[in-house]
Amino acid sequence: MIPPAVIDKIFDVAPIEEVVGEYVSLKRAGANYKGLCPFHDDKNASMSVSPTKGIYKCFSCGKGGNIFQFIMEHEGLSYPLAIKHLADRYNIEIEEGQIDVNELKEEARVKEGVYACLEFARKHFYERLNESQDGKVIYKPYLTERGINQQTIDKFSIGLSGTQKNHLLQEGIKNGYTVQQLYDAGLVKKINDDGGIVEGNLRDTFIERIVFPIFNVSGRVLGFGGRIIKKDTKAPKYLNSPETVVYEKRKELYGLSVSKNDIRVKDEVYLVEGYMDVVSLNQSGVENVVAASGTAFTEEQARLLKRFTHNITMLFDGDTAGVNASLKHVKTLLGADLNVKVALFPEDEDPDSFIQKRGTSEFENYVAQKSQNFIQLITEVKMGESKNDPIKKAETARNIAENIAALPDPLKRAAFINETASLLEIPERILVDEVNKFKLDNRKQKEREQRRESRMAEQQGPPAPDGPPAGFDYVPDYTDFKTPEALLANKKNHQEEDLLKSLILYADREFDEEQNVAQFIFNELEEDEIWPVSEEFAAIFKEAYSYWQEHKVLNELYFIRNASTCKLAAEVLSRRHSLSKGWEENFEKIVKTDEDNYKHEVVQNLNYLKLNHIEMLMKENQEKLQVAETEEDIMICQNVHANLQEFRKKITDQIGTVIL
Repeated sequence: MIPPAVIDKIFDVAPIEEVVGEYVSLKRAGANYKGLCPFHDDKNASMSVSPTKGIYKCFSCGKGGNIFQFIMEHEGLSYPLAIKHLADRYNIEIEEGQIDVNELKEEARVKEGVYACLEFARKHFYERLNESQDGKVIYKPYLTERGINQQTIDKFSIGLSGTQKNHLLQEGIKNGYTVQQLYDAGLVKKINDDGGIVEGNLRDTFIERIVFPIFNVSGRVLGFGGRIIKKDTKAPKYLNSPETVVYEKRKELYGLSVSKNDIRVKDEVYLVEGYMDVVSLNQSGVENVVAASGTAFTEEQARLLKRFTHNITMLFDGDTAGVNASLKHVKTLLGADLNVKVALFPEDEDPDSFIQKRGTSEFENYVAQKSQNFIQLITEVKMGESKNDPIKKAETARNIAENIAALPDPLKRAAFINETASLLEIPERILVDEVNKFKLDNRKQKEREQRRESRMAEQQGPPAPDGPPAGFDYVPDYTDFKTPEALLANKKNHQEEDLLKSLILYADREFDEEQNVAQFIFNELEEDEIWPVSEEFAAIFKEAYSYWQEHKVLNELYFIRNASTCKLAAEVLSRRHSLSKGWEENFEKIVKTDEDNYKHEVVQNLNYLKLNHIEMLMKENQEKLQVAETEEDIMICQNVHANLQEFRKKITDQIGTVIL
């Protein structure tokens, strides 16, 4: 169990705008910050971050909570591991044994083992490059020859794999990691595919290679890219980690953890093809650069970049492969509503060699002069010198129209159609028709994909019911409930939720001269014995009551920092819109806000909760009446029913509700 003092310390030293800002480019919006939500394909900066309250809230997809909830959602971690992640980030010590791995879900345990293995491997590879004989004599001189200095080696944590087939395997076992963990991390692979995951059937994934750790945006190691320097071998020049429970190639970009701040400042990113391009450009002062980690550029990577900038320039080789790669990426980038330019280098050059030979200043001038939009690029590549060839002109126009159709912004589509019509001397209306054909094809393709996904989901069966926050291993067994109260408790209880919202919003507000709202609510619950009974809210109210009894203080901060209530707190404390000062001044006698009505709201919510309990009691009494065997039992049940009806009428008269 992690002590509350450790959790409170993390909240105190980790500003939420800084934590979220590691993953999203945030901009000031009054007292808060706004940015593109990382949890869905956001186009309108739907996420708000409140530094004063310590919460985030997306007004589009609904995600929200405190810093731990954000890390849980983004990194796929359990609650205890999210705490550990932030504790490590801010150098807050968690003593051994305070996180019990038995409390974690199986998936969380596997991930934690994989992350630990990858971090061990990173340190081991780095030490081998800097301290082993092979590293000093062969591999570091190679990097020096390529222009890579020690500072850059340290910055990117470049390392060296072993020269033996089971070097890392043996080192991992020696340091307490299991063969299963090393295999799950992608650090070793099977010798015989039909064999098991046992020491005798495993070998290292990376052998005799310079290795480049691949970090996620927050700086955790996900995998590696390895470059071989031997020339007399049939092995591929580059080898990448396989996909694992923590590494999905399509979602990551090499160098982003290092370059994200520079990308924000310059509001532009360079996309290159390889690890050495990123490392070399970064060392030369061009730090706003990333690579796609040896995979085709994907929609997920485009959305990841979009969090930090909308402006992207692809820097690719001018050979056939480089040209084809740039053309292939354009449509994906346009579909994410990014502003795309391409700069192709001479056929015998790449960004790394160019900047090493000619320097940073000439590199930047070349990129500025050679950058062109996708229309200019496609026209140049497809038509070449055949400016008047009608067949090539038609093919070029069709290719451009296909890319324009990917743009979600109609104004941009119109502007690019106009430019294409002017450049190729083709009537706009024909281009519009062609773009619309591709748009229709794209829509049909998406519909087919959605139907296929739906069929797959149906074959896999219905999803599991929503449970408590990630990190809690409780799954309710609904077959255990037999009483009417329990059946009601198992439903979504809106009365209890509304009362909890009032408690979050107004707990420390004055209710009358003798008590605040929290005291009033708890006194009512205690005196009338109407404590919430639903699975979702019973424990929350009891915990809040215990906290209030112990500390005599309860406010929104408690609910924001509580794992069970942080999502709801973010929802009720985040206002998407508010009345302007001018409106309030001009119409203050007409418009009433929550501030004016909070006491009334608290009483109303308590009354609705009382009605809910009366309904439960009436159903329970009805059950007893149906099985009553004596006149006396029947009379008692009838009297109880009459009394409950009377209580119900008093409450409904108070709140103006009609019960049929």
